[in-house]
Amino acid sequence: MVFARTKILMQDNCYEEEPGEVQMRYVGPNPQKLYDKMWELMKSIFNVPDSAIQEERYNWGKGEKVEKFRVAWLLHKDMDAFSYIYVKTSLSGEGDEESGNATITIKPYMRTEYPQDTVWQRSLFYEMLRMIWHNTFYSRKRDEYTAECRHLTVYLQRRVLDFFRELRETKGKSA
Repeated sequence: MVFARTKILMQDNCYEEEPGEVQMRYVGPNPQKLYDKMWELMKSIFNVPDSAIQEERYNWGKGEKVEKFRVAWLLHKDMDAFSYIYVKTSLSGEGDEESGNATITIKPYMRTEYPQDTVWQRSLFYEMLRMIWHNTFYSRKRDEYTAECRHLTVYLQRRVLDFFRELRETKGKSA
């Protein structure tokens, strides 16, 4: 992530088609266990430290018989000096050890930032050189990063679906 006061920001959805997000629904026992598993999966699949995942929202409460929860995370994975993957993930649901439901939404983005702090970086000549460099060399690298973003998101989705199956199977074994 480029730390600059002013910058050019280019953001592309990692998925070319709309809506550009992955949404998964779970119905079964122990949906509250998804909280810890999502944190673990995001950290290991995107290979980022704890500090690269911020918990934007955390609401957790007990109803009469079930736990209700709503959590949102922001993840950023630096790819190089200019580009990074930015993933918004939300988890919401309710349930207990017997039954419940949850919804997970994952919105991955590919962002590139060019700083414009100095007079040189704001000049027309610099902007022309930057555009030539970006279109000639960097756009291919950015496409590779976007493909990696898609790949990591699909892998995360598969691992979450595997965990859904595990949760359902533990219900069958304990009964």
